[in-house]
Amino acid sequence: MSQGVNPEQKAAPLIASEANLYNFRLKNSDLIDCARPVIEQASLFLQDLETILFLTDYQGLNLQIVGDPRTLDDANTIGLVEGSGWNEVVSGSNAVGTSMATRRPTQVHGEEHYCQGFKPWTCTAAVIADPYDNQMMGVIDLSGLCSMYDKFHIPLVVAWASQIQAGLARKTSEQWSSIIEHSNSSFGRFRNSGKLLLDKKGRLINFSSNASAALDALGIDYDPDSKRRLSMERFGGETIVYPHDEGSWISEDWVEPIRRNDELIGFQVLVPAGRINTHRMTRIQEATTPLKPDFDPFKEIYGESASFKSSADKARRAASTPLPVLILGDTGVGKEVFAKAIHDSSNYADGPFIDLNCGAFTKDILSSELFGHVEGAFTGSKKGGLIGKIEAANGGTLFLDEIGEMPLELQPIFLRVLQEKKIYRVGDIKPIPVDFRLIAATNCDLKSAVNEGLFRKDLYFRLSTVTISLDPLSGRKDDIEGIAKLVLDRIREENNGQISARRFSPALLTALKTREWPGNIRELVNVVECMCFMSPNETLTIDDLPDGYRRGESSLQTEFYNTVLTQPHGNLDIAEKATIEAAIKQSEGNMTQAAKQLGIAKSTLYQKMKKYGLKKPQ
Repeated sequence: MSQGVNPEQKAAPLIASEANLYNFRLKNSDLIDCARPVIEQASLFLQDLETILFLTDYQGLNLQIVGDPRTLDDANTIGLVEGSGWNEVVSGSNAVGTSMATRRPTQVHGEEHYCQGFKPWTCTAAVIADPYDNQMMGVIDLSGLCSMYDKFHIPLVVAWASQIQAGLARKTSEQWSSIIEHSNSSFGRFRNSGKLLLDKKGRLINFSSNASAALDALGIDYDPDSKRRLSMERFGGETIVYPHDEGSWISEDWVEPIRRNDELIGFQVLVPAGRINTHRMTRIQEATTPLKPDFDPFKEIYGESASFKSSADKARRAASTPLPVLILGDTGVGKEVFAKAIHDSSNYADGPFIDLNCGAFTKDILSSELFGHVEGAFTGSKKGGLIGKIEAANGGTLFLDEIGEMPLELQPIFLRVLQEKKIYRVGDIKPIPVDFRLIAATNCDLKSAVNEGLFRKDLYFRLSTVTISLDPLSGRKDDIEGIAKLVLDRIREENNGQISARRFSPALLTALKTREWPGNIRELVNVVECMCFMSPNETLTIDDLPDGYRRGESSLQTEFYNTVLTQPHGNLDIAEKATIEAAIKQSEGNMTQAAKQLGIAKSTLYQKMKKYGLKKPQ
């Protein structure tokens, strides 16, 4: 990607003047707002460490930069200033540009830079993605002169990027709660029209169970399940820079703007039950409304193994009841996919499906997320108040992931909601009636948590009325090939044929089937996506596997990312602890080898093990 860039280039080009930079920052206001805690932390943390931190937009444009004052002066000499461009097409190989191209955390050290002016520097960068559809929103980069080279900069930027993404997820959740609260309360209740609920960025918040059939009957090629953004720009929505549906098929009289205090915040699109296109009659007959008794959302989930079929059969039976469901399984096994299929199969299918990760918030924030709050309920409370997830799920399904992380103090309050079917917003004395289906999920042993006094016994028995266990991918070896091939098909469809058909070599399929996959289906999907996008070959081979997945290679990086990226708050101590644990595991308890992998002294390794309460494997 450095073609056309002068290798003798001394500085990065200035892409945006001070006047234009204001507009770029305005367009990236959500990203900047959510990065503010990290930027403020880094501005203090890096003061005397001869290091700087900067934030770019999705094109590599430097939006903000902070850090050690002397290093900032040095950065000026190579054009590392606000408004400069770090895409590979203008600045050659560098950490920002390369991480954008590969979508992986990247460290570029000294001579690895393409341009002469950057060779005295070491730069480490990680991509920040939109939690909705993983589209790249920006990059965070930690840079300093080569003398400051540190392998631990990689977990630092990964943790910071994760923290920003968690902030973006919370901000999106707040925006969507407000849209749901101010939308037509009958959304999802009537079967005649298909309904789509969107924010200004074209992200689909919710849709009625008959939306696909209504669109299909009108010959409209838009799949609500695909998470493909839908442009509402001509109705006042924001310009979409990512792949999206232009929305030219939307009739103006289908659109209901959603406003809050005269501010446009989203859209409800009502797709009429139109006349079926005779050229598409066969397809429509095969894909009639999902309200038919024989509609089975579980057929959309791939699985041929005996354990999968057993879990799916139990989930089907549970769906037809109003009973709470508890889904057990490791991270990445598809608990939310099962929850959504149960919802779509149930009597609550016409209502919303609202999900919330109980492990992603502090106790106070989780209370507000669950129950909502009135204006002025506490310092920093949202103007106009906030609808909670329980209230938003009224008439539909509430899916609580990582239920084992719910603070003990909130558990009796939530249990009372289940018993009395009413809630009180934080700061309010007026009860609000609610009726919803509860599905909870966890990857921890709730029985042990009950015995240790960390989880209430009465709430556990209420949640576990129907318990469904999902096996890890290592216990479903027969499903690995089918899942991998479905990922290839999905990528080809989503990219409108721009990516040629891919197939797996027999040796690669064997390698995929024999791997343990600690990250389960999520990890397998990530690996297949990486190979599909990064390989120029139509037949994918073992050589196309990402770093750390080929036989004999270290999987330290893979294990670290799987661990750190699931941490809700991106805490730096968590990142460091996870890295050390992965290194010790990879070296099978050889402390000398683990220290070498980490790039630190053996004595330092023992100090850090003591700090985090880690013990050497026996």
